[in-house]
Amino acid sequence: MGLRKVWLTVIGTLGAVGLTGVLALTFTPPSQRLARWLAGGDWSSMDGAARTAAVGQVRLAVVQVVAAIGAGVALTYTARSYRLSRRGQVTDRFTKALERLGSSEPYVRIGGILALEQIVQDAPDQGSHAARVLNAFVCRHTESAGAPASLSSVQLPERPDEAVQEALRALTVPGARGGGAARAQVDLAKLHLAKVRLPQADLRNAVLSGATFSDAVLTGARLEGADLTGADLMRADLSDARGLTVEQVLSARRLRGCVLPDAIRSDTQVAQRVRGNE
Repeated sequence: MGLRKVWLTVIGTLGAVGLTGVLALTFTPPSQRLARWLAGGDWSSMDGAARTAAVGQVRLAVVQVVAAIGAGVALTYTARSYRLSRRGQVTDRFTKALERLGSSEPYVRIGGILALEQIVQDAPDQGSHAARVLNAFVCRHTESAGAPASLSSVQLPERPDEAVQEALRALTVPGARGGGAARAQVDLAKLHLAKVRLPQADLRNAVLSGATFSDAVLTGARLEGADLTGADLMRADLSDARGLTVEQVLSARRLRGCVLPDAIRSDTQVAQRVRGNE
């Protein structure tokens, strides 16, 4: 804030000095010399009234130019101030959303997730940052798909809790993770996500290796480049999934009862594994 005040002082001082100089040039003898130079050879043939009018026109033109420049500077400064103010508001909203995500109350966490989603809609350039936060939230609040042998008695949840489900939905909504090189990658490797519901999800280039998606709903999901190595897709619904290849499907660990697009299901190896001939 101190630096901003310094810049304001500098800009104000320079503006005042410049305005004083222009006005001095305009309303002193130099304006007459400028009018004579602009009139060229016609100056000598002009009478007193014509010369006075010419000088007046020069002064008016200078004032108009100065006014236009001043308006441009003011507009530029206003736009810059607006951008800084808006950025500060987004940062403040982002911080409050993070505080909600850390709450022990499920409904407060869901409110934080919805707040992040709204921030991305209002400020798309924050998409990759929000995606990384949501991905970390999912990983922290989801059981591992492969419990160690010593923990084999651990009861895995039947389905993700409501906050995790909502975070996954917000994370995989088309266009929610930014674009281009800044696009955040979804990493759900080795997570237990049985019965998750993500229709029309954007899972392009997602890391889903070793994850459990048994009985999951992924209808119409985009899966171009997604890593399904070792994933459990038993009875998962991938009907109308886009960008899915036979190689991706065959890399999965389990496919029994999986619903797949016709072009994928017609493959002999895939059909055998879907029927339970692992």
